[in-house]
This record gives sequence, structure tokens and C-alpha cells, in this order.
Amino acid sequence: MIRSTRDFWVFHVVFWLLAGMALFLYGLTYGHVQVALVRNIYNPIVGLACSYLIRAVYDGWYPAGFVGRLLLIAGLSAVAGLISALVVNPITFGLLGYKLAELPLHTLLQDGLYFVLLYMLWSILYLQFTGKPLTSAPAAAAKLESINVTKGNKVFKLDPANISCIKASGDYVELVTAAESYLKQGTISFYEQALGPGTFFRIHRSIIVNSDKIAAISGPAKGQYWIVMQDGQELRSSRKYREVVESLLPEAP
Repeated sequence: MIRSTRDFWVFHVVFWLLAGMALFLYGLTYGHVQVALVRNIYNPIVGLACSYLIRAVYDGWYPAGFVGRLLLIAGLSAVAGLISALVVNPITFGLLGYKLAELPLHTLLQDGLYFVLLYMLWSILYLQFTGKPLTSAPAAAAKLESINVTKGNKVFKLDPANISCIKASGDYVELVTAAESYLKQGTISFYEQALGPGTFFRIHRSIIVNSDKIAAISGPAKGQYWIVMQDGQELRSSRKYREVVESLLPEAP
């Protein structure tokens, strides 16, 4: 399972290294080792970049239904596959001695389907490893009535209602209250599902706030808001979650 940034990069790099090896072997069928090397080097680089951007889409918006998810995966994979073909193929045919200006478009898009399938496979694996499988909605975690936390050698039950905000901290999250903060192993996504929706809202990739503990909201500035909590903390939202923050704004008198 992908639970941290490190887990993601391990999965991401290993996948494209294996894809590069597969493309190298496929490239040998052209009878040209140099072509195989080009595909082995350039396509994983393009794949790393394109799938990283695809990840941002999945993390920001993921449809609830199977059909919607399938269309999203297929659409993003098709666009990324087209980009890969248009980047890698001209280099490949150039090495084979062809004049690119004389090649028809369908030739430059050759093997584009293989690239599309690679992105689809990457997407399905990424979504599966992050708890968002294609065939079913993400399992809704039962709302947490309390959270076991530790301070020194003591274990406490923390009432979620007392949490002001939750911040990602590597492989841990920091549960912040007005009086204290507690580190607990886990992901920000888990607590987003386990505690929300209704009271806890994600305002940043690494921050969840308790809407009942918000004192004031100011902004926007370049699509970002400053959120002042009742305990005095100032938190900055990201542009990606602008609509979420705007839903928390108080009604005008």
C-alpha cells in the first residue's frame, strides 16, 4: 500500500524502470539496438512526468461510479499515451534515418496504444495501492469516536471534537488541540475519511481543519486563504482546495 511520499516514489520509479525494460525488449524487434535504447531511456522519463501529473488529478478528483472512473482513467491514459508517442517516436524514426517531415501522422503515433496501456496499468495499480480501486467506491471508514494517542509513557483517548487541525508529518500525522499536539502513525487521507465529512475538511494536501474550531478566514490572495483557528494558529489553504474553504465562509449578516 502507498501510505507515504516515499512509498509513492518507490512504486513510481520501479514501475517505470520495469516499463523501460519491457520497451527495450520490444525495441529489439526493430532489429536496431540503438532504437531499443532510446525507447528504454526516453519513454520512462516521459512516463514518470506524465503519470506524476495524472496522479495530481486522481488525488484531487476521483468519480464515485465505476463508469466515471473508467472514463477518467481511459481519457487521461489516452492523452498521456499520445504525448509519449509524439515525443518518443520522432526520436526513434530519426535514429532509423527517416526524414520526419515526410512521415505521416499515423506513423508518428505508431505504438501509441502500447503507451496508453502502460498508463492505464500504472493508474489501476496506483489507485489500488492508495485504497481507491476501480471496481468499488473507497470503503468509508467508520467515524472515529476517539483516538488513542500517547504522550511520554502515557496513553490517552482523544476526543476528535477537541482536535483543532491535523497536519501530515512524513509517515505520521500531527493531531493538534488547543493545549497539546500528538504524533500518530497514519496518513492524512485516512483521517479525512474517518473524521469527515461534516466537521473536518481538507484545506491543503497536508492539512485538515475542524470547522468548529475556525475563528476567522481571510483572503483570497492568489486563490489561497488564511484560516485563523480559535487557538491562534494561522493555516494557509492551497488553491486546489479553494472551493472547500469557500464553503466554510460565514454567511453575511
